[in-house]
This record gives sequence, C-alpha cells and structure tokens, in this order.
Amino acid sequence: MLNLAGIDWLHNIDNRFAVTGKPLFALEFCRQGHIKWCGGLLPCNHLEPGEMLVCSVWTLDNLERSSDYHGDIILFYDTAAESIRKIFSGFEIDLDSIRSKFNIHEKPFIVHTREEIQSVFSKYVQTPTNFRQEYGRLSLLEILLALKNMDAHRESVCRDCNISMLQFEKVYGIRSFICDNIDSHYTIEELADKFDMPPTAMKVCFKNVFGLPVFTYARRERMKHAAKQLRECDRGILEIAGTVGYNNGSKFAHAFQDVMGMTPKEYRKRYKQNAA
Repeated sequence: MLNLAGIDWLHNIDNRFAVTGKPLFALEFCRQGHIKWCGGLLPCNHLEPGEMLVCSVWTLDNLERSSDYHGDIILFYDTAAESIRKIFSGFEIDLDSIRSKFNIHEKPFIVHTREEIQSVFSKYVQTPTNFRQEYGRLSLLEILLALKNMDAHRESVCRDCNISMLQFEKVYGIRSFICDNIDSHYTIEELADKFDMPPTAMKVCFKNVFGLPVFTYARRERMKHAAKQLRECDRGILEIAGTVGYNNGSKFAHAFQDVMGMTPKEYRKRYKQNAA
C-alpha cells in the first residue's frame, strides 16, 4: 500500500472493497475478474483484466466487482494536488486537467490500450514490499504522465468501436494517405495491402471511426477540394476535375452533385453571386 498525503494506492483489493472518505477521483486497475458499472453500461459492458478505470466517487459507489475480482485502486483526495506539486516538482501535472480531460463526471472512462500502464502495475506487484513506497512514487508519476499525454478521444473511439489502437492508427493513416493523394484512386485491396490490414477489417474499422465507407469518404474529400478551387480560382471545370482524379467531366459533375447538391457550374455561379 502506497500512502502519501491525499493519495492512497491500495494493492490487491477484492470484491468486498468499499471506498472511505470522498476522493476527487480514482484510478482502478483490474488484475483479475471484471467490473460492471451499476449506473449504466460501461462501454462493452465490462472493465477487463489489464484495463484501468478513471472515475469519480459517484462511479465508485456504483461499481459491481465479480466474485473473483482482484485489482489495484489509487484514490486522490483534496490534498493530492499539493502532494503532487511537492513530490514531482519540475513535472507539469495538473490533476484537475486530467479529471476534465476524461470527462468523468458523466461516466467512467476506460483506458484499455496502454501497454505502459499495464507494465507499471505489473512491475509494482513484483517489487519487494520494502521498496514499494519508493517505487510506488515512480510508478505513480509514470501513470499520471501517461494520462496527461493520452489522446482521450482516440481511446474513446477505440473502446466504443471495439478496435485496437493499432487499427485506429492505421485507419487514420489511410485517411491521411487519401487526403494527401486526392488526385488518385485506390482500390480497397491496394489500401489494405499498403497498410497491412485485411480488407474487410479495414472497411469496418474505417467506417466505425469516420462514419463513412472508405470510397464515400474519399469522394467527399475530393469534392470538398474541388469546391475550394471552384470558389478560389478561375480554372476550367474539367481542369479542376483532373486535380481530384477525374478525367471524365460528366462523371465528375455527377459525383460533385451527389456530394454538394448542385453541379460544379451551379456551385461556382452561386458562390460568385453570393460574393458579389
């Protein structure tokens, strides 16, 4: 057990654990079993082994731990911020910013893709008891820095869409590749091969993250790029079509109308009228 002013790290708690006092927030790491949130479903229903929950005291009062549950919990009380400033002077760690970042006043937040956090908890349990106070401080710093630098939006998308961080990074890479090569068309197979993803998984993950199928998203980006040129330059429509990968004027006009609700000619005319 790590005990600092305003911070309690309780090791190997079980399903009988009950919080004392009123912590500002808590980090709970699941080692065995699972947790359900009685205040509503956690994303994917459970906190599983190897995952960490960032939550408020309200959430803690509504957690149901399985009979075989074992885990660690770190509780942060009112004086925790002052302890953090003293112990980790030189590191910019703001507990209020961490709480706000994960928006835990609405629902608990599951961290499920961070290997460094899993590693910290694994090493902590392997540390001899007489070194745990000292090592616990270093472990706490690692966890807080990981939370500070974490992209909470990406974590949420991964959990809500049930995809891994690696898959998330790959589909973001696919999106960037599409936008950087707006004048070229690629098949699903070509993209899947380039980013080392099975085609079906790539299509599912891309739609889950961005809300549109790959081709629909790519066409929308091409038409947005074409619309910008129609507004800002005097190039001919066929020339603009070529810059977004269309050599056929009628196919470009059809695609543009599907996305923008009017033909390229109508769009340019309306924009110029509005700008006059």
